[in-house]
Amino acid sequence: MNKPIIGIISSRSEDSNPFLTKTSFNETYVKRIIEAGGIPIGIIFPNDEFNTDVLDLCDGFVMQGGLNIYSSNINTVHYAFLNKKPILGICMGFQTMAGYEYLRNRYGMFTYKDVSSFFKPKDEVDFIEKKTGHDELNPFCLSKIEKSKHMVLLDKNSKLANIFEKTYLNMPSVHSWCVKDDVFVKNTIYKVVGRSDDDNIEAIESVTSNWWAIGVQFHPELEEDNLDLFKSLVNEAKRR
Repeated sequence: MNKPIIGIISSRSEDSNPFLTKTSFNETYVKRIIEAGGIPIGIIFPNDEFNTDVLDLCDGFVMQGGLNIYSSNINTVHYAFLNKKPILGICMGFQTMAGYEYLRNRYGMFTYKDVSSFFKPKDEVDFIEKKTGHDELNPFCLSKIEKSKHMVLLDKNSKLANIFEKTYLNMPSVHSWCVKDDVFVKNTIYKVVGRSDDDNIEAIESVTSNWWAIGVQFHPELEEDNLDLFKSLVNEAKRR
């Protein structure tokens, strides 16, 4: 088998009623990975209990959007960083990557067990904040996707600019939270490479050349025209 395995990290919602605690996957991510030449598998951490066994099977990761960031999400980014496995974070996945930057700046290097003890979903507000104007099409409808789009300006020297072969993008925006600017003051793990036309952070990349890691606030998976981003992830995963 020469196709790389791409793990999709599930989104999760907790409830006191066990029948309402669920994990889920957006099928669009699955389609894009298959179209890009990868094999998608779903990654689930029941009760938010992190373990590396299933991650060891994967050559790369997509961290999808969702409602809450859990310690297992942060630990997955930590795993990808330690093992230099490529990762693409989208919407909440991007915010999770930003959270990893925030926590590394605050605590330095840490273990998986440390994250489980010092990070809870309520701590998201340390690195993300409510913003208006980025969720104009609500409820979202794919047939009206053009109404949800806004401009994203890219650093001309970024991987993203190289992948898309341009320095501006017109992308669907479906979120009401943005990453705080002060998260990336030190650029410990990532650097900012893209901003919206109202100057919110929209894209980050790893600061080192030996780890392919890209996070985007927008939703490239919603349009097949953005397949090159997923092909880049899959191609990086093939090299492992």
